[in-house]
Amino acid sequence: MHVGKLLGWYGVVLCIALALIPSCSSPTAPEEIAWQFIEESEKAFEERDIFKLKKLISSNYGDSQNRSANEIVTIAAAYIRSSKSIYLLTDLHSAEFKEERIHARVLAAFAARPISEPSTLAQMRADIYWFDVELAEEKGSWKLTGAQWRQATVEDFSENDRQN
Repeated sequence: MHVGKLLGWYGVVLCIALALIPSCSSPTAPEEIAWQFIEESEKAFEERDIFKLKKLISSNYGDSQNRSANEIVTIAAAYIRSSKSIYLLTDLHSAEFKEERIHARVLAAFAARPISEPSTLAQMRADIYWFDVELAEEKGSWKLTGAQWRQATVEDFSENDRQN
């Protein structure tokens, strides 16, 4: 597979993963909402629940590649079906409200086996990305409305730990 397409797949996969949280409780701080979003989306994504993926992405989703919500779900479903197992390690770098939306920056690693801690990433064939995501509350739940991503490195996890 062409590297550019592969990077796009992983970007879409994390965007979908991050879209998997309904707002069951009512956290108010953007960091709380983003952390809840991340934790719940990791669990749902690792469980390979495509139905939740579709349900939790805004119909108004838009990204830098002009993809629609349906296109994102289709790409993510293909990735999930082609992977025997999916494990994520994520770290929230920042989250803030801007015009009734949450803008968050997340560092994420994808691997085919469990990731016990960031220091093990160097020995794994993990794909690591920075994601800038936008969340909006729609009818009582937080949905993914947009995302951009770029490749990151194992060192980004170490640097992020030092900053937090």
